[in-house]
Amino acid sequence: MKRAVLLLSTVLLYSGLYGQNPDSLSLLYCLQIAGEKSPLAGQKSLSNKAMEYKIKNLSSNWFPAVGFNGQAVYSSETVHFADYIQDLPVSFPALPLDQYKVWADINQQIFDGGMIRAYKSIERASYEADLQQVETDLLGVKQQVNQSYFAWLIARKSNEILQISLDELRERKKALRAGIENGVVLPENMLSMDAEDLRLQQMLLELKIAQQQLLHVLSTLMDTTISDNVVLIQPDEPINPDLQILRPEYLLFEKQKEMLQASKSLVTAADMPKLFAFSQGAYGRPGYNFLSRDFHTFYSVGVGMKWNFLNYGDSRRQKKLFDIQKDMLDIRRETFDDQLDIQLQAEKASQAKYTELLKQDEEILKLRKAIATAGFSKLTHGIITSTDYLAELNKSILAGLQYENHKILKLQAAYNYMLLQGKL
Repeated sequence: MKRAVLLLSTVLLYSGLYGQNPDSLSLLYCLQIAGEKSPLAGQKSLSNKAMEYKIKNLSSNWFPAVGFNGQAVYSSETVHFADYIQDLPVSFPALPLDQYKVWADINQQIFDGGMIRAYKSIERASYEADLQQVETDLLGVKQQVNQSYFAWLIARKSNEILQISLDELRERKKALRAGIENGVVLPENMLSMDAEDLRLQQMLLELKIAQQQLLHVLSTLMDTTISDNVVLIQPDEPINPDLQILRPEYLLFEKQKEMLQASKSLVTAADMPKLFAFSQGAYGRPGYNFLSRDFHTFYSVGVGMKWNFLNYGDSRRQKKLFDIQKDMLDIRRETFDDQLDIQLQAEKASQAKYTELLKQDEEILKLRKAIATAGFSKLTHGIITSTDYLAELNKSILAGLQYENHKILKLQAAYNYMLLQGKL
């Protein structure tokens, strides 16, 4: 029973995340899916595989190096001892003009001064730096998601306000017709009302198309299909965000420094003596006993050392170059800190600005609604024309749009701040 419940829960969770589109989407969900399904995320697994192959290739340097060779040689002359021993009662066989040899060379590294270890450190640091670079690039994708998401929320709220305004306009058109029938209002006033009706319908159509386009952008960023009927949930305002910065660029700088430090270790290792063992096994003639004319096996074994201790200061200068590159990374980090601080302060200023504007927006909206209501009363009594009334109505609609837009823009600034901090 427990296994059945667990399986059902897993299926429901999977279908909820990756199956048919839900009726609503949250900002955090969109950010998560965009990060997981972005083509950039695929670089992580590829970088991991590449790093594993590189480490294995480096480890294989500790395995014996084996080479097989063969040769057949015919010489026009060879060593001949007859002229030198003609007065001696001994004879030496003549060396053959043809020589044959097949052999295997085996070399085993014993001590490399730490070069392989340094190379592995460089590869691991490079892999970690690649991961952080991907996270940095994904931040740009998340910012696009955030921008599209809040743009859709603004379009939806504008749609709601305009629809309410259109409904109110049509109700007032009914009242205006009664005034026209009673002879209080001139019939031509209805023409302006009809024109305004059409204008509001146009604006609603534009907003609908804009919402569809923004959903298409989100679909592309999330690599999924989002229905035009889906509803994006307006997120809650963050509560007292802390000042901690979790940007991936900081880890990227650290990993780049680790690469430079490992490169310095590699330079040190390159200056160390190298020890190795070698052997050769062969079959042919002549062997090491060059007087033998018979085919036979022969071999040799030994140890060797290589040490290039005279490099005319190249290693010292190379290490200084790595130190300079570290200093340049520190400068890049300071520049990044300055730019990030400017962006964070801009988002904080935006939040403070919209907080103050909303206080005034609320009062302006109340006044504009009251003025528009009074204007319609004057219109129905023939005191003003429909053009005068529509001018006040448009100001009331604009005040409502501005009020709602400022609320969403304040919320967007708060989430922009969190994105800049690296917390989303």
